[in-house]
Amino acid sequence: MRIALLHLDLSGGPEEKNLLLLTKAITLAAQEGATWIVTPETALQGYFFTQKDRPFSIPVQPAPLLQPLQELIATYGVTVFLCCAEQEPSTGLYYNSCLVIGPEGEVIGRHRKMRSHGTGAEGWASKGSVLEPMLCQEMSAGVLVCADAYFEENGQTLRDKEAKVIIVPAAWPPGGCGGPPVNAWERCSAVSGLPVFVCNQTGNQERMDLSKAQSAVIVKGKLQLAYHGVEAMLLVDWDIEKQELLSEEFTIVPL
Repeated sequence: MRIALLHLDLSGGPEEKNLLLLTKAITLAAQEGATWIVTPETALQGYFFTQKDRPFSIPVQPAPLLQPLQELIATYGVTVFLCCAEQEPSTGLYYNSCLVIGPEGEVIGRHRKMRSHGTGAEGWASKGSVLEPMLCQEMSAGVLVCADAYFEENGQTLRDKEAKVIIVPAAWPPGGCGGPPVNAWERCSAVSGLPVFVCNQTGNQERMDLSKAQSAVIVKGKLQLAYHGVEAMLLVDWDIEKQELLSEEFTIVPL
């Protein structure tokens, strides 16, 4: 199977601009044969959306604004890991989430970030409490949003619940949030025995420089592929049956 990591400059938003870029990138990824497409943390609104001098609201997801994107996903029959802020309708609480939108365009699962910082760019977000793999068409995927991957027990839990792969959407610069993130990703892969696919982002906001943030693939606890730099779609081929990396390097498609 082919997986696309959308290494994009999304952290500044606004949502309308991000949605246009995501739509373009998802279309291109599907046309390039990707069956899974992964976005960075808070890709829809932008990681710093609450800290910009503009009004914002956090809806129940999927909001009506996403309907054309869901229809596009259904047209191509792909699975998209779409990261966004969302509201839980029963409590009114807000979460930093990853929606898994399946090949029929419907949400088939979601992970709510468990280790939100609680201040600054994530001061709006409550902490999730559920960690369950999601059964996608090809295999069972666990999702750990950014700092969730720092904690060994999360990787172990996903292994014990029979996930076959861990997806890590991130807004994680080198050297930030507890040291070089590759150390956390390798540890997550090592303790779980699972491959870890990291979709990070690029760009330089005044609050955090992500221009050297890495998207990466880690297998058996070792970094195998890594990329940082300008916006690009990163394509990687994975053998589901053998649980092996087929790509020797990312196929880099500029955006």
